[in-house]
Amino acid sequence: MNPFVSRISGNSWVTPVSVMSLVLGFMISLAWVNKETRGSRMNLIGPSQGNRVQSGTPDTEQALVAIQAEVSKLRADNTKLQNAMANQTLSTKTLNDSLQETKILAGLTDLEGPGVKVQLRDSKKPASGIFPADLIIHDIDVLKVVNELWNAGAEAIVVNNHRVVGGTSFRCVGSVILVDDVKIASPIVIRAIGDPGTLKGALELPEGVLSDLKGIDPAMVSVQSVDKQRLPAYTGSTAKRIGAVPKDAK
Repeated sequence: MNPFVSRISGNSWVTPVSVMSLVLGFMISLAWVNKETRGSRMNLIGPSQGNRVQSGTPDTEQALVAIQAEVSKLRADNTKLQNAMANQTLSTKTLNDSLQETKILAGLTDLEGPGVKVQLRDSKKPASGIFPADLIIHDIDVLKVVNELWNAGAEAIVVNNHRVVGGTSFRCVGSVILVDDVKIASPIVIRAIGDPGTLKGALELPEGVLSDLKGIDPAMVSVQSVDKQRLPAYTGSTAKRIGAVPKDAK
């Protein structure tokens, strides 16, 4: 017997392909059955087939209900995930804002804004009647200007484009001024970001930090307000070789 054909009744033989076509056609016709047409459609098929369809309908409906419930659950989970991501984004923004504030305080980022520009230069006057060292800008002159700017509310300061941070040092070696071991010489330009009026006023106070230099030679000092300027970030090492953060402070 040919394995690819089957006997249905009498001498009639049909192939499995024919049977599959009949079943497929029947299933497609059921796809168009709804509650309104189910009764009329059920009358068109035989009792045995009708019982099979009737017995299968509740299972199909239950499966549909289960799928709909699963879809609703997935949608709810997706909403929770979106809300969690939104909260995480807010937390990330808060953390980033705090990090930026810390970097500004530590001088580890460029900063832009209004402020003042101070220039200190050695005098060209002859030393007649004046102690020669008084005609030269010293480390103490730079340090006094920087401290006065901090006291007046400066948010960032650079000396000859070297960012001043917490550990910055100023000292003289002969006629050369060292800023964090970087040599600078006259003219020395100190720029600061802050309220221009407040910063300029603090530097020009009578008997203030610049009064001695102006008394020797007014040309040794100039102070001007700046509407906008950009100060570079600190580029030196931030590594600490001795101190360490305590474990209970982390």
